Amino acid sequence: MSNQERSRTRRGHLRSLLLLVPLMSASCADLARNDQGLLQPQTVRGPCQVKKFYILGTTSVRTEMTIGNVGQACRFTIFNPDLQIVLNAALVTGQPAHGRAAAELITAGRQAEISYIPQPGYTGPDHFSITLEPNALGVILAVMVQPNPPGP
Repeated sequence: MSNQERSRTRRGHLRSLLLLVPLMSASCADLARNDQGLLQPQTVRGPCQVKKFYILGTTSVRTEMTIGNVGQACRFTIFNPDLQIVLNAALVTGQPAHGRAAAELITAGRQAEISYIPQPGYTGPDHFSITLEPNALGVILAVMVQPNPPGP
């Protein structure tokens, strides 16, 4: 292959890649807007915020939660039930030091709901981890407990 042919081939590959970038960006934007697929959590309820994260493969992922210590739990769901993913178990595998965490299967095992409530009066950092089965997918949460709920 001549240098000219190689150069044309490279330009063609580059054009193909440049065409894929907007498609990938649009897909990611749609994923974020619809909260479907690998972007988590699906829903968040309570005086808190949970940073979005991706579940990729069978490894542990890290995310952050900010919660106001007002006597209510923060609850969030993992997985979109329309994806037909079936879980066997949702387990708290690393207990928080300054609160209570729970994990349970909902929607006929197609989603997991995770909840955390801090000890009354506590403010500061905490953390806990959950494991989803099958495949031992881990989610590690770094928690910041503050006196009031986080702003929008």
